[in-house]
This record gives sequence, C-alpha cells and structure tokens, in this order.
Amino acid sequence: MNIAEENGTASVPVTTGAPVLPSTLGYGQIPAAKKPEIPIPFTGTDTLFALLFLVCGYLFVWLITPECFGLGVTLFTAVFCTLVLLYLKNRGKSVPKNSWFWLALVVLSSVNFSLFTNVSLQFLNFLFLMGCAVYWVAVLTSGRMEERLGACFMPDMVNQLFKIPFLNFGCASRIIRRSAVKNRKSKVLLASLGGALAALPVLWIVLSLLMQADGAFQALVKQFSSDVGIHIANFLFRLLPAFLTGSYLFGLLYGNIQKRRADSITAEKAAKLSEKCRVVPTAAAVTGTVLLCILYLVFFGAQTASLFSAFSGQGQSGLTLAEFARRGFFELCKVAMINFAVIAFSSVLIRREEGEFRVMRAIHVFLSVETLLLIASALSKMILYIARYGLTPKRVYTSWFMVVLAVIFVLIIVSRFKKINPARSIVLTCAVSFLILCYANIDGRIIGYNIGRYQNGTLETADVGMMYSAPDAAKPYALELYRNTKDASLKEELKTFLRDFNPQKTEFQQMNLQKWTALRLPIE
Repeated sequence: MNIAEENGTASVPVTTGAPVLPSTLGYGQIPAAKKPEIPIPFTGTDTLFALLFLVCGYLFVWLITPECFGLGVTLFTAVFCTLVLLYLKNRGKSVPKNSWFWLALVVLSSVNFSLFTNVSLQFLNFLFLMGCAVYWVAVLTSGRMEERLGACFMPDMVNQLFKIPFLNFGCASRIIRRSAVKNRKSKVLLASLGGALAALPVLWIVLSLLMQADGAFQALVKQFSSDVGIHIANFLFRLLPAFLTGSYLFGLLYGNIQKRRADSITAEKAAKLSEKCRVVPTAAAVTGTVLLCILYLVFFGAQTASLFSAFSGQGQSGLTLAEFARRGFFELCKVAMINFAVIAFSSVLIRREEGEFRVMRAIHVFLSVETLLLIASALSKMILYIARYGLTPKRVYTSWFMVVLAVIFVLIIVSRFKKINPARSIVLTCAVSFLILCYANIDGRIIGYNIGRYQNGTLETADVGMMYSAPDAAKPYALELYRNTKDASLKEELKTFLRDFNPQKTEFQQMNLQKWTALRLPIE
C-alpha cells in the first residue's frame, strides 16, 4: 500500500459509462429544479382594493343579466371605472391623456344599454364594451406593447384579455389571505366566522324544536323564510361566479400595474412571429391576385349594361324589379369580404422583397378600386330594394357593414400612397361607426320609416309582424298608427299587438329608457 492509499487520498479511478448519481436523493435520481415563484408584493391599499374588486365581481353577476341587458350594465361599468381610477390614484400613478378617449368609448357603450332595447346589437355591444374596457386598462397602466394604437393591437388584446388576468388570477385571494394572517383583527374575524359556521347545525336543530313548540313562532319563521330565503339562495348561488369575476378583474389591473407576468407576449415576440409567418413568395401572391383582378375585369365587361342600372331605378331585362334587386347583393357582399381577406393575408404572409412588394402594393390598390365598384353596385341594388319593399333589420345592418367596408378599402388605398397607420385607422373607424349604429335606434327608425311610407302611399302594407321582434321600439309608432288608420283589418292587427305585447314591469337591472317609455303608454 502506498502513502496516498494509506492516508485515504488516493485518486478515484475514472470509470466509463453512465455517471454515478448520489443515492442520498432517493432512487439515485436528482430532482428537477423548481422554478422560482414570482412574488406578489402588496400594501394595505392592494388588500382593500382586492376586497373591493371581489365585491365588484358580485355586482357584475347581480346587475348584468344575460337574458336582457339594461341599466345594470351601465351601473356596473360606472362602479368598475371608478374603482380602477381610485386604485390608480392610491398607487400614486397619473392618468395618461390618451386614456380619456378609450374611457369615453367605454362610457358611451355602457350608457347605450340604458337607452335602447335592441337584442340584435346588445350582445355585440356587450363584447365591444368588454374589449374597450380591457384596452382602456392597458392604456391607463402603460401596459401596451406600443405607445400608440398600431400593428400590435391584436397581440395587445390577446395579452390583456387572456394572458395577464389569468396569469394573475389568484393574486386577489393570496393578498387577502396573507394580509389576514398578519392582521390580528382579521384572525379574530376569521375565528368568529368559523365559530358561526360550526354553530349552524346546533342552531338549526334548536330552531326546529322551537317551531314545533309554538305555533306563533312557527308562522313567524315561515313568513320570514318565504321572503328572505329566496334572496339568500340567490346570494349564495352568485358567490362562486362573483369570486371568479372579481379575481379576473383584479388580476387584470394588478398585473398591469405591477407588470407581473405581463411580458408573456411582447412586441419583439410578435415581430418575430410575424416574420416567421412570411413564407409565401411575393411572385406567387402577385400571380394569384392578378388573376383575381382579371376575373373582376371580365365580370365588369360582361355586366356593363346592367351592373349599375340600379342607380337609374331600372332592372335587368327578363327580371322583375324585386328579382333584380335581390339577385347578387349578398354574393357581392361576400366577394368584397373575400377581397379584404386576400389583401389582409397577403400583407401578412408574403415575403418583403422590396421591388416585388411594391408591385404587390400597386395590385392591392387596383383590387381595392374594383372592390369599391362592387360595393357601389351592391348598395345600389339594396337601395332599389328598400325603395320597393321598405326597411328590415337585415337590410340595414348589411348596408351599414358594406359602407364601413368601403371606408376601410378607401383607407387601404390611402395607406399605399401616404404614410398613415392603417391598423389604427381601421380600428377607430370600426369603433366609432359601431357606436353610431348603436345610438341610431335602428328598430325604432325602421318601423317609423315603414309606417311613414305606408301613410303617404309609397309602401303597400304596414308590416305589423315586424313589430313583434322589437315591441319596445314599436309601441309608440303602433299606437299612433292605431289611432290614425281607417283600415279595419290593420286596426285589429295593431290592437292585438298592443294588448299582447304590453310591457310588464321588470327588474331595474333590465330597465332602459325605451322600455320605460313603452311601459307608460296607454293601451286602448
């Protein structure tokens, strides 16, 4: 034995094969390193507003009824916006000037629910309201990827609607729990609540025995339970969705203010993803789009005589005026949407070879001009059809959509000649035009327009059946026509409508000005 071996310092022979793992960790395996938990810093202000947002979540569940939106949406929005601004102020942050525009969109969208009853638009308006509110929070807390509205709008919306609130979903409950552990009064309150819950079975047994012992006490308890029991059951039923909603709302705001897990989607990541998507050769896109443009030129050439004849109020030979007006309108609408999709996807997917991309931009302009001609032809057909048969919601909404689409194509053409932000222009155009549509009282204007034309003799019938789809808006016009018409059969139809659809008193959450006005109208 040499000296090294005797002193225990001999070198360990090198072995081949798999390395020897320490056995002290169990079954010879090394556990994977845990990811460090992201801290949740909080103050007393955060605790207070975490509780307030849970209450706000309860208000959401209580005030907003999916079967009929109304005043409740406006009230909840007012509470939510107030809480957000107060939280921001208590955190010592200022309100950016560019956030007031988005707050105005939120307020205008929410107030509309208190004014009009429009089932077709209310659901879309509710989605619009949520999107505007979330984006307002992002602008308010400087949580956007860019300082201005631009190409990162869609990544911003994904980040704000899903990533940030759900990645910070448990912050409200954790802050409240940790604050309660540190607070002596909170410990006493939790202990009191625990004692009350533990006493419930005993109280229930004693209450049952006392009810059996005295009839008067039994009658008092039954009367009280019939009045309060339903409210208690509704309150308990709302607690879980209220907690989920409040946690979502607080997670959205807290995550943006603390910038906690707010970088899962960034402008750099979005730009890299955009570059990866550019896989289509420019030559291929140019060829396909040119063929589409040539097809439209052939179509215009074949339809030269009749394509725009609707402007002169004339139909196509061999077709009645109604058949000519109906034929092709919705097909032309679909073609216009396809053209928009072609321009959008080609802008996103094609490679940016400088020379070839300039050619693509020129083709986009030509395709946009052709699309504007198709939209003009389609709208001329719709105007002719309305002149013959009056208005319906479908005709109005489709015409509005085509007008908005025409404005978008004009913006596309302008963006090819002048340096503008097309994404910003398109988003603002859609937002403002949608609010105009919501405030136009479409149902009331349609019925008023048709009745007015019936009374002056330019429309053959007054469609009472259409009134059943919008009774609140139709009531004033139906009552006026009932008083003035001399047509006995029409008078009987209107009388049936006025009696069958007399508005009933409803919960204040579902009330609005149009419904309240219809409720006050006399029924003759």
